[in-house]
Amino acid sequence: MAPDSFGGTLSASGAAAAIARGWREAVPGDEVLSLPLADGGTGFLDVLHTALGGTLHTLTVTGPLGEPVEGAWLQVDDVAYVESASACGLQHVPRPDRTPDVARRATTRGVGELIAAARDAGAREIVVGLGGSATTDGGAGMLAALGATAVDADGTPLPDRGAALARCARLEGRPDLG
Repeated sequence: MAPDSFGGTLSASGAAAAIARGWREAVPGDEVLSLPLADGGTGFLDVLHTALGGTLHTLTVTGPLGEPVEGAWLQVDDVAYVESASACGLQHVPRPDRTPDVARRATTRGVGELIAAARDAGAREIVVGLGGSATTDGGAGMLAALGATAVDADGTPLPDRGAALARCARLEGRPDLG
């Protein structure tokens, strides 16, 4: 069994376990192997943690609408795996608020905060799983959290929200990746 998550209902691990349980009941003599998958969105860390072990870290970061949310990253030796959906995923936006206007105001700042935490913990390589995002800022919020700023043609800093990208002329500063 190699399922991804069942959006909003079962994690990939939960789906694999349920499918395997049903298969074993239906055909008890079959060998069943469960290998949950993730496309980089919600469940990315769950799948990697199951496969690789490591230490799962959680921290409060900026959510897609600016509210605090619990984000996560996984440390395996000197490699960090960041699940962007934990910081800026659709699950943080109530269904009635999933509109184009709200998406234009959403930010990836929390993803940058997770990357900074992994960097500060000594990660030498950082892998970011992208998927399930509620944002349209092209990573501007993530870069802002790491010290870079999108500016307009006059050099005026832009807010790290999706709608502001239409006025972006360049990036000033460099992201601090350690």
